[in-house]
Amino acid sequence: MIAHNQPSLRYRELQAAGANSLQRTLMVYDAAIVACGRQDLQRTTEALNVLRNSLDLEQGPIPVSLFRIYQYCGKLAREGRYDEAADMLRELVQAWVEVLVREKDARMQKVAGEPASFVAVG
Repeated sequence: MIAHNQPSLRYRELQAAGANSLQRTLMVYDAAIVACGRQDLQRTTEALNVLRNSLDLEQGPIPVSLFRIYQYCGKLAREGRYDEAADMLRELVQAWVEVLVREKDARMQKVAGEPASFVAVG
């Protein structure tokens, strides 16, 4: 159980509670990357397990590919190759951030009354 008397833990708990699923996924990536930086095999493995367990492998080739990447990152960590695992995870984070930005842009255009694919000129 998380100790609520530690402000940083409570903040992260509240942050996760208010996040959408993609934002929570990014938080898990961050945890995995930090664990790699600390060469903490247990926490790296835990974060990778969360990422793997969140995948719906019935949804096609992308979740299957991500599953394989997470497995490979775990292998790298077990071999002590934390920097390589962290680099791969950072590349995935960048891809997810791009998805998040595109979703936000589409929502903003929808709120503004413009179709998501239409950009006003002039």
